[in-house]
Amino acid sequence: MRDGFRLPGYGGAAVFLRSHAVPAGSLAEAADRQTQAPTLVFDVGLLSPDHFAQYLSRLAGEDFVERLAAFFFRAAADFHPEQTLPTFSDERLGLTISVRSSTDRTVELEFSLAEDADTEGVERDDLNFETSRVVLATSAQTVSRLTGDVATHFDQEL
Repeated sequence: MRDGFRLPGYGGAAVFLRSHAVPAGSLAEAADRQTQAPTLVFDVGLLSPDHFAQYLSRLAGEDFVERLAAFFFRAAADFHPEQTLPTFSDERLGLTISVRSSTDRTVELEFSLAEDADTEGVERDDLNFETSRVVLATSAQTVSRLTGDVATHFDQEL
């Protein structure tokens, strides 16, 4: 399974997520748990007009995709998400997303990804861009494909 997701922004910026399963025992953490099931991991890409960085095979926290879908939906739907929406964080993946500003049509997002999710105090790769509220609302549904599900409602607590 390799499912991808792209959140485009104005000016050529974008964030990419791709999910795939790795065989049991191929990641150190999965081997420690002695699981026989494949482990779902995520590849993350940050693209700006002058920079592209890709981080491969990152583990994510529980309900990562569902929480991310709810965050995108709230960012699109809230009147002033920069004031009402808490920062999205997944410590295991090393990702944080915050809403910097918004207008009636656009939302400015700031993505920050630890270069090494397993090490504290490590450098972070940051990306800031504006996208439309329509794109965020659509993204709230399409991001759920990363786990093979389709989101139909967003009533989860963040």
